[in-house]
Amino acid sequence: MIKKLAALTLAAGLLVPSTVSAAEPLQTAKQEPSAPSQLTSVAYTTVSIVGKRVKFEVKALENYFNSNYYQRIAWTSNDEEPSVFNDNILSVIVAKKSGQSYQVTSYETLTSVKDKIESGQKVYGWALALNGVWYPTMPATLYY
Repeated sequence: MIKKLAALTLAAGLLVPSTVSAAEPLQTAKQEPSAPSQLTSVAYTTVSIVGKRVKFEVKALENYFNSNYYQRIAWTSNDEEPSVFNDNILSVIVAKKSGQSYQVTSYETLTSVKDKIESGQKVYGWALALNGVWYPTMPATLYY
């Protein structure tokens, strides 16, 4: 039965006229992917309360966190790239010249974070690569 369906599907496909002739090369349009929707690694964000501070982390970076690969890591209160104009930045850490860790940690006071995000909301991590593109990480939810 499955063989008959496969044969009928193939035959139907052969009967449909094509708009591409053998004399014309097949042209495919290349679209530049936007960075926010393109996850290029398995990097992810974690967020937790430690005393009166919030601990932000990005783990499983594709490369060591240093200035050979990254400019900075930022955490935001929404899924938009970090921006002072949107007032969505919760924390930022700048890459140092050397570093041999695939994770980054930053701390902010709980009071300052509460001013920008409610308990139960997502925190978004971002890695700014040397090419100037912000790459998103998997988000985490903050509970306080």
